[in-house]
Amino acid sequence: MLCSIVFILFAITFGRSLSQHCEVDETQHECGGYCYGAVKPVLEYLAILQKRVENCEAKQPADTLSKIAKMDEKLKTLGRVLAIQPKSERSSQERKLAQIDEKLAALGRQMELEKKTLMRLQRLVLFEKIGSKYYYIENEITTNWRDALHKCGEIEAHLVSLQSEDEMKVLRRKLDKNKRYWTDLNDLKTEGEFISATTGLKGTFFHWQEPEPNDMENSEDCVEIRTFSDKDWMNDQSCFERIYFICEASWDDPFDMTI
Repeated sequence: MLCSIVFILFAITFGRSLSQHCEVDETQHECGGYCYGAVKPVLEYLAILQKRVENCEAKQPADTLSKIAKMDEKLKTLGRVLAIQPKSERSSQERKLAQIDEKLAALGRQMELEKKTLMRLQRLVLFEKIGSKYYYIENEITTNWRDALHKCGEIEAHLVSLQSEDEMKVLRRKLDKNKRYWTDLNDLKTEGEFISATTGLKGTFFHWQEPEPNDMENSEDCVEIRTFSDKDWMNDQSCFERIYFICEASWDDPFDMTI
């Protein structure tokens, strides 16, 4: 554009000069060969100047496009840098989160291991192997039948569920005399049909004291063991009565943590 303007100004200047020169001799020569001779060098120079202008105009857009292309490349490079930076930051955050997750998982495994260790210690401290089973005999605290059921559950056990005369004979050697202990038997659902709270099935072993069970005052629905004589007997008792209880382990091996 600058080159075009220069060319136009130059042409106007030379045109005015040429016009004045021709007017002087127009009456004599009618601006024939004389005018042409005077104009020819100018025309030749104008042709050269026109060529320069064309070259200038052809070159200028190329330079401009080159500059634009360079600026565009710089912008693209900057864009890539800006795009990579957040991705790098996200990768760093993801690595940190992964490390935290791994630490939490390791802590969880450690806590689980410690929990199992405490459970083993609890089993060894609370329970005693009597015959082929493990029992916890509560001789200090009395409670009703439902609370006794719950307390046994808290230590991985259930209320004692005797299955034979032999089990009863072996167990009675560890029981205090003149005490009463809850078992898992009850007829809360159907009177006279004693169900094991452990299995949900009908009881298979009973050692009733005569004339039990008698459901005195229609209020005796849970079964206790009495140690009032040389023999231990079963008796139906009010479930709200507060007596001692015996918990039978739900596991066979105190070191087996699979249950």
